[in-house]
Amino acid sequence: MKKTIGLTGVVAMAMALMIAFSGVASASQPVKPTKETECVGVTTDITCSGTVVESQGLSLESSSKDILDNPPLYAGKAGEKYGKIKYDEKMIGLSGATDFDKCLEVDTSKTAPNLHVHKQIGYKQGVLGSLSSDEQVGMNIVTTAKVTRKTKKKSVLPEEEEKWKKKICPFKKVTKTTKTVPASCEEVNAYSEMVVTEVSATTETNVGITKAPVNLGYKINAEGKGFVAAGVGVSVVDGRGKDTLGSKMVYKEESIAYGDFEFSREVGYKSEPPT
Repeated sequence: MKKTIGLTGVVAMAMALMIAFSGVASASQPVKPTKETECVGVTTDITCSGTVVESQGLSLESSSKDILDNPPLYAGKAGEKYGKIKYDEKMIGLSGATDFDKCLEVDTSKTAPNLHVHKQIGYKQGVLGSLSSDEQVGMNIVTTAKVTRKTKKKSVLPEEEEKWKKKICPFKKVTKTTKTVPASCEEVNAYSEMVVTEVSATTETNVGITKAPVNLGYKINAEGKGFVAAGVGVSVVDGRGKDTLGSKMVYKEESIAYGDFEFSREVGYKSEPPT
């Protein structure tokens, strides 16, 4: 059972950082996809001397039960797993030479990743021109406790189940004699933004919620003149199948560079179900 976060960054060739985290109380499980599969593929190529405006947004939600009936999540024998992917991106190039390429793929099946985005930006200022770019991706996984061994007694009385459903992550056992896979709540976000007069940049995004391990990856490499920033935020809580909260982690970081810069940031997060 392991969760891992990897983070490397170089700002103006002056900073490098690697972080790794592992714990023994993780219980994150992928969200089983529906029988139907939806796929989206978009490729964009733009070369322009003047003004360019480009934007994109994605919201993908999936549940192992009924997505219309949560929150709260179902807390019966089978439990419920809920996952969400959110992606937003916008670029505006004004009064300059812009080269832009992007490939986006969405796949709701068990094939990993469920979201893949690769983007390249080239820009050089004209008269009083600039380029602004903002990209952010987020992943949320929530699971209730799941019974792994049957007992003669009813696992959850109706009135007790209603109490459970008031909590999105019930960190408690079903009964004193029933083993459970512990509940888990995970939220991961990564982003980058820049306002530049000249730049050559690439970004890559990968997110998977329907196949183990649940994961999010984001990478940016940029060289140019102006302002650039990138950040990551992680919030994870895990139960142990008992009344106690097993572990809790919150991590945040942001890096900013102004002027002539060389900037590199890579974020990696994954969460494996218990074995």
